[in-house]
Amino acid sequence: MKTKLNKSCFRLLSGLAILSVMGFSTQAKAYNAQACVENPLTEIPRAINLLQPIDQKMINCIPGLDEVGSRWRTQANRVQSLISQVKIGNNGNAGIEKLEYNVTGNTINLVARVQARHTWNINVPAVTAMVPVDRYRWVDVPYPDVRFERHCNIFGCARVPIPFTNTRRERVVYVVNERRTIMPARTVSQSASTTCTYDYTFNVTTTEGRPIFSCGQGSLGAYKLDATALNNILNGEMPDLAALVTAVSITPPLIKDQNFDTYDSMRDEVIASHPDSIVYFSSNSFVQWASVERHGVNILASVVTGGSYGSELLRQIEERMRGELVGITATLSKATISLGVEQIIGMLTGAGGLNLNGYTVSLKSFNVPVVMKKCIQSTGDCTPGLEAPRLGFAIIATPIN
Repeated sequence: MKTKLNKSCFRLLSGLAILSVMGFSTQAKAYNAQACVENPLTEIPRAINLLQPIDQKMINCIPGLDEVGSRWRTQANRVQSLISQVKIGNNGNAGIEKLEYNVTGNTINLVARVQARHTWNINVPAVTAMVPVDRYRWVDVPYPDVRFERHCNIFGCARVPIPFTNTRRERVVYVVNERRTIMPARTVSQSASTTCTYDYTFNVTTTEGRPIFSCGQGSLGAYKLDATALNNILNGEMPDLAALVTAVSITPPLIKDQNFDTYDSMRDEVIASHPDSIVYFSSNSFVQWASVERHGVNILASVVTGGSYGSELLRQIEERMRGELVGITATLSKATISLGVEQIIGMLTGAGGLNLNGYTVSLKSFNVPVVMKKCIQSTGDCTPGLEAPRLGFAIIATPIN
């Protein structure tokens, strides 16, 4: 998936790159002066939309407009055919938003847009609860009644009322608690997206081009999607902040990355701040491995907020730590101290320092970021630095006085 994505992005950027080298080597077509005199323009427009058919009156009266329009529409179609192949996420899209000719300045402005967007569904189960429900039953209810019986004697017969207790069936209400569905199961749609815009201005007279590449806020914030996050999304996984927030992004044409690795300066600063101690600072390979690109929010929580280390992260750190043991052992051999991986992991997770051979041995974690900027090659203008966190550590052995 990553290879497929990179190829798609390469096709997109290759399409945009052709705009930076296009010029006009042929003589522009002459406008039709006679037709312009017969049907003159009352006002020359400041800008002309080249994505729409151009009015013949403008072609007759504006020198070179016919060739400018036809050539740039052709180039825009080439770019459109390339970026239309790029679909980042199941709802991602790309297209040409603007192709405009500024008559006064004799410049072309082309704006291409790429939107990374993925929509996924979350199945929310039904919510049930015990609720009171009315129920009914029939009962025999007694009531006083009278019946007449025929009694006879020597004088004759008569109907005599005889009281007795009769019963009738009545419907009685009673309440029971039953489990009922108070909210049915449902499917909720969610999405994550960001839109990046390539704004290119070409001066027809000087053949100079100026590219601007920017990504809007969107639901992903001011960051861009990286290959890892896209792989997770396209594989159907539910994105979380750790997968989406990254400082690694596509580099467009005529834009260069200008990154500064703080590893050397951070290591030297830590060692210099403990002049009376023996200090081992984690290797450069460990710091590069323990990066936000590889571990997402785990590293962010550990380095920036002091949060706890997840079990999987600790397992991976323990494996990497075995490769650090050679350097750790060599450094601490000056104090005849030998540490095992379990002791190092214990100090990393807050178990406290150790007293060994007259030394107090402790471990401190550090954020060793890479500061990343993107700069326009022609002008040297750069974006503000953005830190990509990485985890580093120092083992410090201080003599006990």
